[in-house]
Amino acid sequence: MLGRSVGLSNQEIAAMADAVDSPLFDETDRLVIHYAEVLSRENRVSDELYAKLAARFSREELLELCLSVGLSSLVNRVHATFRTDLDSNTRDSIGDVAFCPIGR
Repeated sequence: MLGRSVGLSNQEIAAMADAVDSPLFDETDRLVIHYAEVLSRENRVSDELYAKLAARFSREELLELCLSVGLSSLVNRVHATFRTDLDSNTRDSIGDVAFCPIGR
């Protein structure tokens, strides 16, 4: 849902598990996807990854990115814990969108 709200296609969402090899993503996309995976799985960012992010994004953009990834992780954890069902409005909005494989 979040991905679609920022303009990702179903094809892009489905390709995120193999973002490194997907022609659908540019280097900035790949960096952001990698960052989201690392932060969600390891809850820490290496100096090397931070340097790559800082070379591409301003401090304000990095803060926004961090908050977006963190909030998304929080929401996903709540849904996973309580196994929440989609309400009809959300189901109508996302339709048959592919499952996003990041964080599995």
